Amino acid sequence: MNHKHKLIVFILFIIPVFLLAETFNISIKYLGFSLVNVTMINEDSTLTVNARSTFIASIASDMDNFYRSVYTGNFLPETYEKNIDQGDYFEDRIIEYNRQTLTAKRLSNISPDRNCEYPINTESRDFFSALFYLRYAIDEPTGVLWVDANKLIWKVEYSVMGKEIISTKFGKKSAIKVIMNFQNYLNEEKERSDMLTNNLVNEERSLLFWFSDDEQRLPLKAKFMMKPFAVVWKLNSYTE
Repeated sequence: MNHKHKLIVFILFIIPVFLLAETFNISIKYLGFSLVNVTMINEDSTLTVNARSTFIASIASDMDNFYRSVYTGNFLPETYEKNIDQGDYFEDRIIEYNRQTLTAKRLSNISPDRNCEYPINTESRDFFSALFYLRYAIDEPTGVLWVDANKLIWKVEYSVMGKEIISTKFGKKSAIKVIMNFQNYLNEEKERSDMLTNNLVNEERSLLFWFSDDEQRLPLKAKFMMKPFAVVWKLNSYTE
């Protein structure tokens, strides 16, 4: 490992110590309509996420989802909780990660039939902890993430596509554009899960992110390449 790589690893380890509290408010839009409001809080090595459908979206599909990831210094989750309320679909579960045995144990508070143990990669992360890790990993032009999406191992290859000036709630900003492509690593069948994260992990669709070109690396915008129209995430506010 060269000196540059050692520095990146060191920075990833100490970042959560200094970023003791961050709050992100994000809107998810389709065809220009706001469908879901998302609040993400990163505080004391814990990521909490609330996602609620807007009034317009709730008429067709209601959503009130909660996620919590407790992670180590490089955004590797130790536990990941999901409480999903999507009208006709519910989850209330916790996943415990064991990096020594490379397994995860899923415990459901709704049905014991959903309890299971499954294999993980050494750097498997839930979707949100992977996103926060990616904020600082993009110092390298390409790389690989391993995402646990509903007990499947997904290999996520990302590439930095360059820099763009984009319009944001904070005015015109220089942003680092990143493309993410997904591979179902063991080619196993997907279970039904929540709309917010499980739908984003798809071999047929890329996910684009624009991070602010500064020390904060704020997720200013994201675009999920659905057909015929993309789903767009936009950062509305940020506090620390």
